[in-house]
Amino acid sequence: MMDLGFLGPWIPLIVEATLLTVLLSILSLLGSVAVGLAVALARILGGRWVGLALGIVVDLVRGTPLLVQLLIWYLASAALGFGLDPLQAAVIGLSVNGGAFVSEIVRGAVSAVPKGQREAAAALGLGQIYAIRTIELPQAMPVILPAAVSFYIGLIKDTSIAYIVGLHELLKTSQLITMQEPSHTFELYLVAALIYFALCFPLSRIAIRLEARFQRSGLVADRATA
Repeated sequence: MMDLGFLGPWIPLIVEATLLTVLLSILSLLGSVAVGLAVALARILGGRWVGLALGIVVDLVRGTPLLVQLLIWYLASAALGFGLDPLQAAVIGLSVNGGAFVSEIVRGAVSAVPKGQREAAAALGLGQIYAIRTIELPQAMPVILPAAVSFYIGLIKDTSIAYIVGLHELLKTSQLITMQEPSHTFELYLVAALIYFALCFPLSRIAIRLEARFQRSGLVADRATA
């Protein structure tokens, strides 16, 4: 029979690791949004060759394992003499990887807005960046927001890979505790899984409600985005 009584002395450590996981996910989300918006706007406004070059980079990042990318950031920084600590390497790695996905969400949503609106804005003397920021992005938000929440759910789960660079987030901490409590390995990983679920489930409900609300209001059609 499962016994969770052994957890008592480990609860502060598990709480600390959970808070670190949340911090890592928030910092990585902010980084992903910054990178994703910059790349998406550069691909939209930069012309054919800029779009092609950035498209190759995005495909490369999306097409390689996140674990490998984290190791590259961590080990390469040490080899180049400006070693990143585990948190820094994890945030940068997750932000760059996430930025590639966010850029496709934003680019796909903005591209779905009729191009005639940008042409009309240009005819009125409005700059392209201004037109995208004030005309196209607001119309694209009903598509972007639910996808962004779903992305964040995946990002929270992806933080578990940060153990590879030595960051003591929730999964790494659970592994360390199992070394002290080898007879309770199942219970420890079950607790970790339940914590991830508690973090992600409310967000999944928010994403579903956002999408349903936008569809009911007619602000977004039932379509897939890149």
